[in-house]
Amino acid sequence: MNNVLIISPEEWNGHFVSKHHYAITLAKKGARVYFLDPPKSEINDIKILNTDYENLYQVQSPIVSKGLQYMPKILRINLQRKWLDKLESKIGCEINTVWLFENSRFYDLDFAKDRLKIYHQVDLNQNFHIKEASKSADISFCTTDYIKYEIEKYSKKVYKIHHGVANVDAKKLTENQNELFTKRKINVAYIGNLDIPYLDIDILGSLFKKYSNITFHLVGSYSENKNLFKKYGKLDNIVWWKKVESNLIPSILQKSDILLLAYRANNDFEKKQLASPHKLMEYLSSGKVVMSTYTDEYKDRRNLLEMVDDPKDYLDRFEQVVNNLAFYNSYEKMKERIDFAKSHSYSNQLEKINKLVKQNTNKVLL
Repeated sequence: MNNVLIISPEEWNGHFVSKHHYAITLAKKGARVYFLDPPKSEINDIKILNTDYENLYQVQSPIVSKGLQYMPKILRINLQRKWLDKLESKIGCEINTVWLFENSRFYDLDFAKDRLKIYHQVDLNQNFHIKEASKSADISFCTTDYIKYEIEKYSKKVYKIHHGVANVDAKKLTENQNELFTKRKINVAYIGNLDIPYLDIDILGSLFKKYSNITFHLVGSYSENKNLFKKYGKLDNIVWWKKVESNLIPSILQKSDILLLAYRANNDFEKKQLASPHKLMEYLSSGKVVMSTYTDEYKDRRNLLEMVDDPKDYLDRFEQVVNNLAFYNSYEKMKERIDFAKSHSYSNQLEKINKLVKQNTNKVLL
């Protein structure tokens, strides 16, 4: 059995993203997985906690040492190796693979000695120690061409793996929640944090005001003192869901007719950062038509999205979609979106990663 240490910038007990889904998929495929949370200041020793999944454990730990990043490499690596030895002593087995999803700590994978070392960057703004992480890894993975370009400066063994989609046992809507979709004939949904700076409030506001005959479902956390709610919180064609359980989202998407992605990139970096929003995979898995601002990783997959290159064209394209819903949500078009999402399940993505690991190293992941 392969024992895998996943080093994550997000803790286990939170919103599940790619790191969590890869951990779950690895465990289901027979690996023993240890998921390391960000450092915990309130504890003074490594803790190993059970999760709801067999062979998957949550690891909590204090920092390895204060000022570690300022120490000479030989001292830093020595301290991190001692930390790894201590972890292995606690779990009673040797870690075979270290899979690094961040580059702000443990970024020099030389501490893992001759184990399989994977560096995986999913966000461009994770830019602390890309050089050290990619150079010390046996192989690197990323989600966009922009991230790949940055890693290729230091390592040629880097491969793009598109965002995955998780298989979720959907939770049914309550009777009251179902009634929210009966107020108007057409329902439109946006899923995600409503306070993020990238959200194009102007586009959303124009939609809210123009289409009083449509119910807009905004599903995600928001602050009543931020612009979106302050401007549009009293409109009666908006349902403010707040944040919901992740397994409820598929049921909300199924009840919706159109799904929204409306981001504003004010500069080149933001355009690159928004090149492949993870929520699109969840949207596509529902089959429903997606109305989207420009996102670079889909520039050659325009059959999957109704994507505009210029935000000025968003309202006109939305009008076209609204007036032709039978076409845009036809069986053929929905199947095309669902098939694409299925082909990028985390199980399939992990198989692609495993194959590339075998081809490029003398080690194995699974």
